[in-house]
Amino acid sequence: MAKVANARTGNGYWSTQIAVSALLGAGSVGTSYVLLVVKPDEPGGAVLLALIGIALLTTFGWTLDTATRSTPLERALFAWAIMQHEAAGHGNDALAMSDAARARDGTLDADRIRALQALRPGNPYPAHLQPLNAPRGELATASRGLGPDRTRLALAALFLALTGLYFSCIPPVFVLGWPFQFAASIMAVFAIVPRGRGRRLGIAAASVSVLGTIVTLVLLLLRILQELT
Repeated sequence: MAKVANARTGNGYWSTQIAVSALLGAGSVGTSYVLLVVKPDEPGGAVLLALIGIALLTTFGWTLDTATRSTPLERALFAWAIMQHEAAGHGNDALAMSDAARARDGTLDADRIRALQALRPGNPYPAHLQPLNAPRGELATASRGLGPDRTRLALAALFLALTGLYFSCIPPVFVLGWPFQFAASIMAVFAIVPRGRGRRLGIAAASVSVLGTIVTLVLLLLRILQELT
């Protein structure tokens, strides 16, 4: 695999994404609970804010998983492609993520690399020039060949598990967490069983789902005891 040569490592990009998504996600969910206490008759805004926070926490999970299982060069390549798109200013996040993933996996062809490089010439491609003529050679990643990519399924499971945990922590509607936890558990199993990308996220989703189920059962038990007394 080619080594990073006089280029950005991308560590700043990944650190920023991890910190921002974690802080904003946790802050949004926390604020949502406060709004439910302050304005219990208007739960819509609080729930919407919570879902935004849960989406950010799911993004945090994906970012942390991607950063920790990638090699330094893979992280640098992903961040490089994102920064090149930021220079273009077209706002096409889907295209930026697609190019970044292909750059990380070593499947970005030479013409596309040159086109991206032209967007911000001062930010050099973080690899030796040889991969430009052999895009699928030295840049073959360590994650390739480890099985199917179940990242999207695992992310969906994590989102549902976090949503279930959120509702489970609201005593008046704690039973609403069960459907989310049940669906998340099933999806997490399918993400975990075949080895490949998404397995660690699937394990995280399953863990959160189990936690949510425990919280739900505890609140249910407390309610039953309250009814009996």
